[in-house]
Amino acid sequence: MNSELILALGLFAQGLFAARFLVQLVRSEKANKVVSPTLFWQLSLIASFLLIVYGFFRNDIVIVGGQLVGYLIYIRNLQLKGEWNLLPVAVRGFAFGLPILLLLFLVFGLDYNWNGLIDNPEIEGVLLTWGTLGQLIFTSRFVVQWLHSEKLKESAFPVSFWYISTVGALLVASYAVLRSDAVLFIGQGFGLMVYLRNLYIHHRIGIKKSMSLFLKFKPYRFPVLLLFTALVLFFNLDNWSVTESSEARYAQIGKEMVESGDYMHPTLMGIYHYHKPPMTYWITAVSYKIFGVSAWSARQFLQLALLLMLVLVFRIGKIFFKDEKKAYYSTMIFAAFPTFIIAGRALTTDAYLTVFVLAAVLFWLKYLQDYKSSNLILYYLMLGLGFLTKGPVVLIVPLILLLCSVFYMKTNQGPWRLHVIGILIFLLTGMSWFVLLYLEDPQFLDYFVFKHTVQRFATDTFSRSQPAWFYPALLIVTAFPWVLIVVSNVKKIWVSKDKQMMFLLAWIIIPLIFFSISKSKLILYILPVYPGIALASAKIWLGMDEDKQKKWDWVQFGFHLLLLFGLGLSPLIDPEIVLSYKFYFIIVITLSLLLALRATSMKVVDRTVLTAYLFVMGITASSSYFFGSNPGLMNDQKRIAAYITEVLPDAETILVYDKRMPSMMFLTNKNIISLYDGDESLNREVQFETDEKWKSNLINLLDEPDWLIKNSPKNSVLMVKKNKIKKLGDTQHPFKRQTEVDGWVLFY
Repeated sequence: MNSELILALGLFAQGLFAARFLVQLVRSEKANKVVSPTLFWQLSLIASFLLIVYGFFRNDIVIVGGQLVGYLIYIRNLQLKGEWNLLPVAVRGFAFGLPILLLLFLVFGLDYNWNGLIDNPEIEGVLLTWGTLGQLIFTSRFVVQWLHSEKLKESAFPVSFWYISTVGALLVASYAVLRSDAVLFIGQGFGLMVYLRNLYIHHRIGIKKSMSLFLKFKPYRFPVLLLFTALVLFFNLDNWSVTESSEARYAQIGKEMVESGDYMHPTLMGIYHYHKPPMTYWITAVSYKIFGVSAWSARQFLQLALLLMLVLVFRIGKIFFKDEKKAYYSTMIFAAFPTFIIAGRALTTDAYLTVFVLAAVLFWLKYLQDYKSSNLILYYLMLGLGFLTKGPVVLIVPLILLLCSVFYMKTNQGPWRLHVIGILIFLLTGMSWFVLLYLEDPQFLDYFVFKHTVQRFATDTFSRSQPAWFYPALLIVTAFPWVLIVVSNVKKIWVSKDKQMMFLLAWIIIPLIFFSISKSKLILYILPVYPGIALASAKIWLGMDEDKQKKWDWVQFGFHLLLLFGLGLSPLIDPEIVLSYKFYFIIVITLSLLLALRATSMKVVDRTVLTAYLFVMGITASSSYFFGSNPGLMNDQKRIAAYITEVLPDAETILVYDKRMPSMMFLTNKNIISLYDGDESLNREVQFETDEKWKSNLINLLDEPDWLIKNSPKNSVLMVKKNKIKKLGDTQHPFKRQTEVDGWVLFY
């Protein structure tokens, strides 16, 4: 049988095993007691049958034999529930007989290597014993459950089942940590939460009245959301290295700051780089100082920024709506936007900018509540810090909301003299770095204001042009279906003149128009718009009738299925894509959870939001394996750097043909010489250089076409992108050997 089909069979079985406990937990929450639902045993039986078949095709007698005990117990529970006899006799006979026949075949039909079970050179004896003990405990829990059910003459879970499950999960989870097996740990971590929650339900004094699942968890639902999101964001964060071009650029600039000790003058590969204010570089440099220089260090404060965004959206929602429920739904919807996750997968300025935008909005709303001067001062301070992050764009959302508040909502903004003080604080904070550089060199003013503000908006100077419909189309994909829910209610909002909703529409529409007019467009430029969409869609969603909610729920479910199957089948579309079994495991678990939630009686108002969130969290966790397995597609040069470091250890200099590659400097610490042959990325801005040292690391081959043959340093490697080999043409070079790694040809 095809090995990929066998793997898919095993992964699907594991997904069903995870889904069964989700079904059991949700049913227990609804009943306010621990229950043993029929669907739990049906899913268990199907999953166990599939795993037995999987073990048979793998010639693994341990899997088949181990599953057989549980398999028979699942059948017995269905018998106790009166469900087993409802099946046709032929189906029951087949279900009973096939697994036993498969086990007998493996025992007597194969020359099985029993010593191989305990002779695994990759696992230490003590560690193997520890993991085996955990698995034995897991198997024993269903024996205990069966004996308890026989005594009661009905299918039920004794409290000891959950204690045994908890102990087993802790043993296997610790085994997974010691083995560095993230997938095994995820599975046990999810199970542990279910087991502990069932113990809590069993021992607590029950709530008599059934209620919304989110309402039941009200005291700790937001901390749980924050904790789970943090686990997903930090999961496998170092599985891929810094990617070209933006992340590698920001990461390398922070590294050069630490190395030089100069935090006022950002440099990239030894040349002053003033494209952006320094806040992102400063934060990254602080991380390097604390944790050392690595891709993980470059990104870890970025994950904290995303978590801080969730806190800010929640706090804004509580103040704006004066309703914690709407605030919570807004936060979960915001966390379910793929753009929110994208902002943390690679180091850029946008996540930090959005934190300062949201912080400014929060302090402004707090000020309008009590008119405490400290909140207004903090509002202007946040704007100043945002200006130090990305310049004037920090003002777009806060200024629009302020004007909407003044002229449409007629809100009193307090004494203007306090605003004057705030503006001075904003200028003092936000303009400090710009003024210092202007005093050093007056041409900096024209450089930043004209080239990196006006030209970036009005022209395609940086080759980031997109059509005017780019952002609306992007929103449909990355905020589906929530942005469509908002759009479908615009007419109703306009007619009703709901001031809250008009305020939120201003937050969404006006910045969207501004960025759509701009010639320079990247996905994360509109990140500050998404909190407005989340807040607006949450209010609309909670006020929508159930029939409409069900329609949107099915639309979203279909969208999720389409994407999950698309991701799973992507190697068939592009053969260069490599997907590991760990990627598929998480995708299958995600699909299983989505299906399991649909099989429960959870209210659609909760389920739609929860499944949106879980879907994106699943995609996020699996993406780390996608990035790690496909460095060439992700513009990650880790394999190239590893090849040079390990296979060519004597190489001291890397020559990069017609590309700016800060990632190679970040990953190798070797001398990098860029060879310019017309590529715009190497058209560096050197007007601020005070000497000509930079010329030794940036060679213009258009002026010196024979530089490679005449001046190539000893012990050097030449990197040429595969699609530029033809452009390199007959240019002479001294290298005799070559190899290809991830779309690059290395000459040495």
